[in-house]
Amino acid sequence: MPAGRLPLLALAAFATACGGNVEVKPDDNSGDDYDRSGAQELFLDKLVDDYIDAKAGDSTDWKFFKVKSRGILELTVYWDDYRDIESIIDVRDRFGALIDSRRHSDELEKDKLDLRVEPGTHFIRLFSQKGASVYTIEATFQPFDHKAEDVVPEAVDLGDDGGLVDPIPEPVARPEPRTGRGGGGVKPGRTRPVVTPSASPDDGADEPEGRTVSGTIIRMIPGKGGGTVLTLNIGTADGVTQGVTGHILDDTGRKLKGAAVKIISAADKTAQAQTSLSAESIAHRRRVKLILP
Repeated sequence: MPAGRLPLLALAAFATACGGNVEVKPDDNSGDDYDRSGAQELFLDKLVDDYIDAKAGDSTDWKFFKVKSRGILELTVYWDDYRDIESIIDVRDRFGALIDSRRHSDELEKDKLDLRVEPGTHFIRLFSQKGASVYTIEATFQPFDHKAEDVVPEAVDLGDDGGLVDPIPEPVARPEPRTGRGGGGVKPGRTRPVVTPSASPDDGADEPEGRTVSGTIIRMIPGKGGGTVLTLNIGTADGVTQGVTGHILDDTGRKLKGAAVKIISAADKTAQAQTSLSAESIAHRRRVKLILP
């Protein structure tokens, strides 16, 4: 363990010992970075060490980083005491919308998230529910190699509950993110889409019959005619083609009201869809279910 970490461990142990039988709340000793307003800056391509301890009242750390262009961010958190810590890592955009979240598994020495990000400030929240550990956090960034041109084609009718939203150009395949420290193997941040023969029971009784495929929203931008254009992490390799329809799901796995989606273009591993809802109405919901032909 680097020598710079020892004072952090000693301080945490001292705070725990002095607490006695006095109840310590989760963030009594977290410092200014217990809240997003006190987030500490995380610089890209540089390792940063820190410490969280639920028992000592230092449960929460907030970090922020800035990117100047759209691209792929690879965020890695290495845990010294990975078997003892019960933690959650959240990544949010500048508006506070949740981009991704990861619950730590005690079988992994590190947690890795691969994120498609837009220019601006992004925030990371590390929270310990139980246990303590020194951690090292690293963020690497790779810009996209192309810039999409602005095209304004005709509006597409989404149906009775969809409305009209302007589509945008077909997506172009993105480069794979760089492999950071200790890389190799399957990236944990990549979710493999699941194709099921029929709708699952928790998706609502009004789910049409037929094959379905589930995916995740990885990007949202306002539609030029209203509503929102979505980028999904599923594509033609999963059976998704232009014109396929479906719904965004709510927190219970049922259809989110008024959140019909229609695929306007599809590449091998990604697709773009339209919905009449605003990004604010979609909020943190990221799951989408499509009905395949």
